[in-house]
Amino acid sequence: MKCWILVGLAVVCVVVTEARAEACAPVPRGDTRWHQLRSQYIRIERATIANDAKQLFALYAPGFEAHMFNGQVWSFKQSAAYSTAGFDQVKENLSISNTIVNLISCGATLKATVLQQWSRRQLSAGRLRLFQTTTVQDETWAFIDGEWKRTLVDDERPGAWLVDLKRVDPMKAYDPAAPPFDPDSLLRSDDHAR
Repeated sequence: MKCWILVGLAVVCVVVTEARAEACAPVPRGDTRWHQLRSQYIRIERATIANDAKQLFALYAPGFEAHMFNGQVWSFKQSAAYSTAGFDQVKENLSISNTIVNLISCGATLKATVLQQWSRRQLSAGRLRLFQTTTVQDETWAFIDGEWKRTLVDDERPGAWLVDLKRVDPMKAYDPAAPPFDPDSLLRSDDHAR
């Protein structure tokens, strides 16, 4: 009897997993949803450049969450507070882009893998510094009230982050005295002094 129950549960798990897998499919590049989502990213970029929190957060769903590098899960309120504080620190935006690398439709939602690149001058450690950050992240969007709204940011994968042209560890608070970050030990320590 116990054996049949285990077999039955295994079959249910396989069927549910297959149903979920079938519900998601790549969105062809010419599909209008690519253009619709790209328009939303342009709005995010414009709001960031204008330091306009109201415009930025108009694109976020009420239950928005961000799953951070360090494992923390931030609510809409926490994300909004962080971004608003960032607006105060950033003194000049040099360039910002959000490039959709992949787009998958999962029922009523879209899952976008996005390459985020942002160069700016911002206050840090008592002075104005050049920040250049690159991150690949997955974002989930839902069609709400006639437009796509961001519901989730997760699986953030930081690329090279530079402050004043020195690579830094994106998992740590900026320390101007720290040596350049070399995650793969590609540079000898005497190379850093050159």
